[in-house]
Amino acid sequence: MAQFQILDHLMNLAGSSNLHDRMRVWFVQQATEETAFANLLFVCCQHLRRVMNKHRIMMVDMEALGDRGVAVDSLEALRKTYNRDKSMLEIMTDLLAQARSGVREEEANAVKMNENN
Repeated sequence: MAQFQILDHLMNLAGSSNLHDRMRVWFVQQATEETAFANLLFVCCQHLRRVMNKHRIMMVDMEALGDRGVAVDSLEALRKTYNRDKSMLEIMTDLLAQARSGVREEEANAVKMNENN
């Protein structure tokens, strides 16, 4: 019975045939996975902020050079990269908020499973 493989696996992990025990293990695992994903997103956002800060500093320095051939093209390229990174950071920040919300939801589900037992 392939459809019950997950429940059987959860039974082995929980050490119990009780459905509540199995579901508690499921929600605890989900919360752990959601937390790991949220942590990864947080690190990615921090990295992107550092990169954007470097780009901002470079743009200020290049603007100080004025209109000097290659500097103008490079400055324009940096601005495009910065704007793309800014858009990406906004999306990732929103995704991070959703992931953190998922963690809270899964943790609440695990607590409910404890209360119902």
